[in-house]
Amino acid sequence: METLGDGSFSLVSDYEHLLQAYMDARKGKQYRREVARFSEYADLYLLEIEERLKDETYEFGPYRRLWVYIPKRRMVMALPFPDRVVQWSIYNLINPYFDRRMIEDSYACREGKGSTAAALRLQNWLRKAKRRPGRWYILKLDISKYFYRVDHAVLLEILGRHIKDAKLMRLLDRIINSTDEPFGLPRGMGPDDVTDDEWIFDVGMPIGNLTSQLFANIYLNELDQFVKHELKINEFVRYMDDIIALAPDKETARENWIQIERFLKEKLHLELNRKTAIIPVEKGVEFVGIQITAQRMHLRKSTVGRMKRETRFLTNEVLDGNISREKYQRHMTSIYGLTAHVDNKNLKARLDAITAPAMEGQTDGQMKDETSQKAKE
Repeated sequence: METLGDGSFSLVSDYEHLLQAYMDARKGKQYRREVARFSEYADLYLLEIEERLKDETYEFGPYRRLWVYIPKRRMVMALPFPDRVVQWSIYNLINPYFDRRMIEDSYACREGKGSTAAALRLQNWLRKAKRRPGRWYILKLDISKYFYRVDHAVLLEILGRHIKDAKLMRLLDRIINSTDEPFGLPRGMGPDDVTDDEWIFDVGMPIGNLTSQLFANIYLNELDQFVKHELKINEFVRYMDDIIALAPDKETARENWIQIERFLKEKLHLELNRKTAIIPVEKGVEFVGIQITAQRMHLRKSTVGRMKRETRFLTNEVLDGNISREKYQRHMTSIYGLTAHVDNKNLKARLDAITAPAMEGQTDGQMKDETSQKAKE
């Protein structure tokens, strides 16, 4: 089996590789103070990072904690910009390797995928299921506090099966097992339920980190492989920890639930919560924030409100010069792309009204037309 062998770490710590990572990390953020300060002396900072990586003295942190409300209240942990450069260097090396090993129906944080594609895939299966004999069922799986409960030892064991460069593994260990910042929560508890000294060091990943997104996909790829190759479930789709499996009858759905729950508990040390359910196909299901049936897709009122708030925030940011036009267009393309597939009346018109001040008087290639065209694509 192909692995990331000796020499992988030398790429992560190579100046040219770090330079590309710096360019990736600053995209859409070059106006931020810490990024602008780093950019002024980028060569010197990158040489220092290269040296500290090679002699294995590089340390991550401190983390800055902040609350975000998209799509719901979450605690995000942000690293200083130099650390984000190192994470991009790691990501650029190992993501292509692991991405090739993921199933087709894993849709989160992967190029050419995304929530809209995941929703359309599921709707296609629901349509086919309704035409088949018998009564099909949806198994909706919900993992309890996923990001806060990932077991560090299990994650490192999974990574170690594929990465044979000892230096690279030690670097990943320093990201995963932070000695200064705990990322995990006790079972059944949320960030609002615990005091600072109740956070746990040996489980959890910091939400908002680039490597956390990658590790989260790698971790649950173990489940994907089990479901596809051991349980032989073809209609299985995952968007991070939002997971749906279809079954030709209720008994099969229950058996799949039992097998998946056992695998999660024994192999990944994760638990399903009370939102896990078996639902008849004709009733549809909520997936990636969309209520999906064979006939239609509809956004909840709260989801529409979130989209409007996000659009208003991004529009104000681009007008104030805090984000680039490129980043703004990229975000709006994603938002508008969803409106083409849902049945919410006048949603696009309401978003147009919010974005109008940013779209008017553009001289950089008719941004509004480009955004609409990319959304259609």
